[in-house]
Amino acid sequence: MVIRRLKIKNFGKIRDKDMELSPGINVLYGENESGKTTTHTFIRSMFYGVRRLRGKAALNDTYTKYEPWENPAEYGGIMWFTSKGKKYRLTRNFYKEKKLGELLCEDDGSLVDAEQGALGTILGNVSEAVYDNTVSVAQLKSVTGKDLVRELQNYMASYQGTGDSSIDMGRAMQMLKMSRKGYLTEAARRKKELEKEKEKISANMEYIRREIRELDEKRDRIMQQQDGMNIGTRERSTEDLLELRIDRVKRRRELTDAVLAVVLLGGIAGTGCLAAFSGQIIFSVLAGVATAAISVAALFFRIRLSRELNKRERQRERWHSRHEELTWNRNSLDSDHEEKHTALSNLQAELQECEENTEVLTPEETEIQALNMAMETIEALSGNITDQVGVRLKKRTSEILSEITGGRYQEVLMDEALHMSVNTGERIVSIERLSRGTLEQIYFALRMAAGELFCKEEPFPVILDDVFGMYDEERLAAALRWLHKENRQVIISPCHKREMEILDKERIPYQKLPM
Repeated sequence: MVIRRLKIKNFGKIRDKDMELSPGINVLYGENESGKTTTHTFIRSMFYGVRRLRGKAALNDTYTKYEPWENPAEYGGIMWFTSKGKKYRLTRNFYKEKKLGELLCEDDGSLVDAEQGALGTILGNVSEAVYDNTVSVAQLKSVTGKDLVRELQNYMASYQGTGDSSIDMGRAMQMLKMSRKGYLTEAARRKKELEKEKEKISANMEYIRREIRELDEKRDRIMQQQDGMNIGTRERSTEDLLELRIDRVKRRRELTDAVLAVVLLGGIAGTGCLAAFSGQIIFSVLAGVATAAISVAALFFRIRLSRELNKRERQRERWHSRHEELTWNRNSLDSDHEEKHTALSNLQAELQECEENTEVLTPEETEIQALNMAMETIEALSGNITDQVGVRLKKRTSEILSEITGGRYQEVLMDEALHMSVNTGERIVSIERLSRGTLEQIYFALRMAAGELFCKEEPFPVILDDVFGMYDEERLAAALRWLHKENRQVIISPCHKREMEILDKERIPYQKLPM
């Protein structure tokens, strides 16, 4: 792999920085605090992203440390690199609100999500832990000689036991357990919240069901009242019967009016005729009285019919008014009933979703499963994997150490008690008796050897962040000659001009990149 170009948009203290890198040795030169370590971290973040930690840990994680104060929405950049003969452009935005990771193959135009595994395949599935403990090297500024001895022993034991550089298994297992504990707490909290939500939804559903039952009872009473108002038959409706009764009364009244008119006209005419032709006054008077009596009776009958008509019409109006009232009430209840059923249906859907969410693994439970698998894997590896990787690692470390020390130290050894030593060709020397400079040479050789073993499919650029501070000129020249010989892309971030002076002296080509 060769990184061709970096464009740092906004990352830590660096803004709008564009760098063209060469396949060989690249020297990032600048004063202290100029951004060399930031560039180192940017490259790592482009490969593996920036993960935000939780709780108090988030106050000092990589995301927070390098999140820019100004224009955080542009937190990220672009990397152009070549891998296995193909050219790629990797674009990332680390900002939490605009997180983006796009990998474009410039040869065929294919575009994929950098988080979906395609990038890992291109990188040879080299894990972040392996990257941090092999090709990405920083100076051990705060490590004493004794601490460095223990660090070297720890590294060698980890590689030999697991085939990985995850520091030591005990610490790794403890970290996994601590992480799992946090996820277990969060998972329990989520479960509790979900149960509370289910209880709330169930209570609301029961309340709505009770309201629906009350609406059903009211509707039943209205229907009973409507049924009680129904005096109709199969052939005629209630309204038709009411109208029929009114029509009958009207016809009777009209008939009475006709009879009354006939009686009045006939009586008057008869009385006049009797008086004129018979001369019998008494008969005329009797006829007039009879006519008047019949007329009064007919009049009273008519009045009664008018009253009955008014009564029937008022009855019709009351029936219509009550019928409309009951119909409106029923329609209103039907509308409320439909709304309640809709609300109940929505709550049932919410409850079902909660039930489904209960069955689906939460992100925390997924993490717990992954942690459990990791712990099981570590346990299996620690118990079952042979030391083949350790043998190869010691062999390659020894070869590199021999080259960069001019054959002074020919072999790195490690016994069953994890005690490390080196073979000078004449005697075996414990690493506790070596100088700090030699210890750092062993440290460098070990990491370079591990990088070759575990990044075999896709050799990564070697990134050295102020690594050679404890090297004398002879050791530094030897290390630079070895790096040049290996024909790897190397990115060096020194704090002095010494590296460039020795490169010039050794006539080793390099590219200077000012910060």
